[in-house]
Amino acid sequence: MGSRGVEVDVVVIGGGAMGLATAWWLAPTCRVVVLEQFAMGHHRGASHGVERIVRSLYGDPAYVRMAVAAADGWARVERDAGCRLVERVGVVTHGPDVDQDRVVAAAEDCGVVVERLGAVEAASRWPAMRFGGDVVVEPGGGWVRAALALAALARLAGRAGADLRYGTRVTDLEIEADHVVVHLPGEVLRAPALVVTAGAWAGDLLPGIGLPPLVTTEEQVFFFAGRGSGANGRPGVLPFIHYHDDELYGLPTPDGLTKVAIHHGGRVTTGDDRTFAIDPEHRRRVEALVRRWLPGLEPVAVDATTCLYTSTPTRDFVLDRVGPVVVGAGFSGHGFKFTPEIGRRLAALATGTEPPDPRFTLPTHCSLHGS
Repeated sequence: MGSRGVEVDVVVIGGGAMGLATAWWLAPTCRVVVLEQFAMGHHRGASHGVERIVRSLYGDPAYVRMAVAAADGWARVERDAGCRLVERVGVVTHGPDVDQDRVVAAAEDCGVVVERLGAVEAASRWPAMRFGGDVVVEPGGGWVRAALALAALARLAGRAGADLRYGTRVTDLEIEADHVVVHLPGEVLRAPALVVTAGAWAGDLLPGIGLPPLVTTEEQVFFFAGRGSGANGRPGVLPFIHYHDDELYGLPTPDGLTKVAIHHGGRVTTGDDRTFAIDPEHRRRVEALVRRWLPGLEPVAVDATTCLYTSTPTRDFVLDRVGPVVVGAGFSGHGFKFTPEIGRRLAALATGTEPPDPRFTLPTHCSLHGS
């Protein structure tokens, strides 16, 4: 160790899904250190839990393209890790508050197979669900075993040579024109590139980099038991997004329950100040929505938890580089499905092998939210 610290190629701050995926891409060719202030798979951020929806049903082609690339990435993770992570059981999107023509057009333009059904036909296929109008089905969508995916990415990154340090908090960060100096308890790291994937803590780490306002909310998530698999052995509740008043989503869990939550329905908090408390009124609200839209579920939650969203004003991601700093932020409750591709893009930004997508840069965010 010299006077300016241990020299490495890339430091990654934040060892959740995005940070581990970035390290996985970097480790074969770079000396990369991942710093995570909590334990592996901790419950304080946004990467914990055992399941996440995987879908390409977005009205914005930028996200559809990213989802298509992420599908290839998930296949590679599964192959390299030797385990099955993605269950492609189909995904449905419905409700009057979504532009289905735009969703279908974006999917078809990117080569994603979709099907459009009327409410009656959809209900006959999936009697455990109700539909208030036309339904867009993505047969190739489904859900990913999130906890297993996190463990697989950590294993693959470590196997490739990444130095994964859990329970390690950054005490100071110096950002120079062409390098960063990262201070840790008893050690200093120096690198030409820093990747920050710190979720709710990103804004505190990078106060002067020009990030858009990042708002963290503590979301309420509930789990429901089924009333059976549906008529004639048909499947029960598919992964779904329901755009109707409250934006409701749900998906199966590995233990046979169905996870249901309101997207962006939580109270504003911070990573350090969250309470982990379940709001009884929020529970009643979700149970009422389950009673209305999901007849295949018992409408009383059998379990509940909370998770963090950290969002930009537009709910778009930040994937950009400023000087030696690469930032991945604002994944706002819909980022996990893109994990392998986001990791690839952040790694490419760190090594300078690919420019940022203008859709997700800091100048774009600044122009959109008026700062």
